[in-house]
Amino acid sequence: MATPIVTSTGTSAGLPVNLPAPPSDSSIGKKNFDSKNNYDTSIDDNDDKGGSSTSSPSCSCDWYNGNIDASGISWLASGRGMLIMSNIFISTSLLWLAKNAAGCFEDPDTIGGECHKSVHGMKAESFVTNIATYSALLSALFMPICGAIVDYTPHRKLVGIVTAIVLIAIQAIQIYTVEGTWFAMGVLQAFASFVYQLQIVVIFAYYPDISREVGELTMTTFSSRFSAVQYFSSAIFLVVVTAISLLLNSSEVLTGQISQGVNTFTSIILFGIGWYKLTERPVVRELPEGNWLILEGFRQNWNTAKSVQQHYKHGLRWYLLAVVFSEASATAITTVSIVYLSSSIQLNTQQIGIFFIITLLATSVGTKGATFVTNRTNPNTSWKLSMAYLFVVLMAGALALDDIPPNLKYLSYIWALFVGLGLGWYYPTEILFFSMCLPIGEEAELAGFWTFCGQIMAWFFPLLFSVLIENNISQKYGVILVASGFLVAIFFLMFTCSWEDIIKEVNVNTNTNTNTNTASTTTKKVERERNDDNDGNDHAHDLALDEEYDV
Repeated sequence: MATPIVTSTGTSAGLPVNLPAPPSDSSIGKKNFDSKNNYDTSIDDNDDKGGSSTSSPSCSCDWYNGNIDASGISWLASGRGMLIMSNIFISTSLLWLAKNAAGCFEDPDTIGGECHKSVHGMKAESFVTNIATYSALLSALFMPICGAIVDYTPHRKLVGIVTAIVLIAIQAIQIYTVEGTWFAMGVLQAFASFVYQLQIVVIFAYYPDISREVGELTMTTFSSRFSAVQYFSSAIFLVVVTAISLLLNSSEVLTGQISQGVNTFTSIILFGIGWYKLTERPVVRELPEGNWLILEGFRQNWNTAKSVQQHYKHGLRWYLLAVVFSEASATAITTVSIVYLSSSIQLNTQQIGIFFIITLLATSVGTKGATFVTNRTNPNTSWKLSMAYLFVVLMAGALALDDIPPNLKYLSYIWALFVGLGLGWYYPTEILFFSMCLPIGEEAELAGFWTFCGQIMAWFFPLLFSVLIENNISQKYGVILVASGFLVAIFFLMFTCSWEDIIKEVNVNTNTNTNTNTASTTTKKVERERNDDNDGNDHAHDLALDEEYDV
C-alpha cells in the first residue's frame, strides 16, 4: 500500500512529503509580493528566481530550474519508490520460505489457511512482522543520532552515499534468497529497513536548504514533483515486476529474486545519479560545548516537546500525539496486509502485486476526495473523518474476506480499492493540518520532531500482530487491532480547540517569539553603541559583534 515518506530525526530534516500550498491568510511563512501581487521567489537581492548558487543554467526542459540539489532529490525519489515496492515481493518470498521451513505446506490441516507451526522459536507467519518490529525499534533509537550527525557535522553527503551503497548491496545479496538462506536474508531485511530510514534522514535534510534557495512557492512545486516522481516510479516498478511474474508464472521465491534483481539495477542508476548530483553541505549548527553528539538529537527532541507543551497545548500538541498512533497504524498496514493476504485470503505473489497496484492507483483518486471534504470542513475534521473511514474499511474488509471461498478471493481487489481511497484521503490531509499550524521560524525544528513522532511507535502494531499469531488468534483480529491506532488518534484530536483557535494560537505565539527576538536584538545593539561611545579603540570588536547579530 502507499507508503508514507517519513524520517525520524529530531533535527532540521525538513518536511518529508509534499506540503499543499497554504491559504494566503495562514501563518505558513512570510510571503513577499511585488507591485503586481505576484509571489517573489528570489533570495535576498540575488533574484535567482528559484535557482541555486550551485546550479547549472536553467533550461525550459528542466523541472527544477537548474537547481542541482532538487534534481538529485528527484532521482533519489524515483529510486526510493522502486525500492519500497520491492519490499512487497521480498516480504512475500520470505513469508513463503518461513512457512515452507515450518512444514506448513506439508500438513493437510494447514494447507489453504493460517499456519500455526513454528520455526526458529517463532510462528512462521510472524516472521515478516517480527522483521518490521526490529527495524522500527532500531529506527526509533538511531534516527535522532543520525539527525545530529547530519546537522552538527559536514558529513551529510558521505552518510547518504554510504547508506545508499549498503542498501544496494543488500538488495543484490537478497537475489540469493532461497530455502537455505531465508532466515539470514530476513535479518538483512530488518537491517535494510533501518538503513533506509537513515537514508531518508539525510535526504530530507536537504529540503530546508533548497527551500531557502528557491523560495516557498517554488519549493511547494518542487515537493509536489518529488512526490509525483516517487509515485509513478512505484507504480511502474509494481506493474513491471507483476507483469514479468505473470508471464513466467513464477513462484513467490522466484518473483522475489526477480524483484531484487531489477531493483538492484535501478538502484545503482537512480541512487548513483542522485547522490552524484547532490552537493556537499556545511555544518548546519555548532555543537554546544560540553554536549555529546550522540545525545544531541535526543536533547533537541526533548526541548521541542517541552516547547510544544508550553506554547501550543490546544492544537499542535494534540496533533502530534495523534500522529504517533495514526502513523503507527498507517505504516503497519503494508506489512500486516502482506501476511493476511497471503495466509488468510491465500493470494499468490502475482495477486498480491495486483492488489497493491490497485491500492496505489486508488490513492491518487483519494486525494481528490480529500480536497472535496477538506474544502467543506477543515483539516482537523477531514483528517478525523479519513481515519474513521480507514478503520471501518480495514475492519469490514478483514471480517468479510476472512471466510470467503477460494473462488471469490478476487473480491479482495475491491478492498484494495477502498483502502487506497482512504490512504489517498489520509496522507494529504495529515500534512495540510501540520502545514497550517506550523509556527513561523520553527518549521525545520518541528518538521524533524514531527517525523520522529511518526516513527517512534512504528514497532508497536507489528509486535501486537506477531503476539496474536503466536497465540493462535485469527489474523483478521490482528488487522482490526492494527487499524485501532486511527481511533486512538481521533481520541486525541477530540481535545483540540476549534480550527480557528488552533490557527490563532499559532499566530499569537509566532508574534510573541518575533517580538522577543526583536527586543533582544535591539538591546544588543544599544549595548554595542554604548561600548562604542566609551571605548573607540574597540572598533574592530564592535564590527565583529555587528556581523554576529547581523545589525
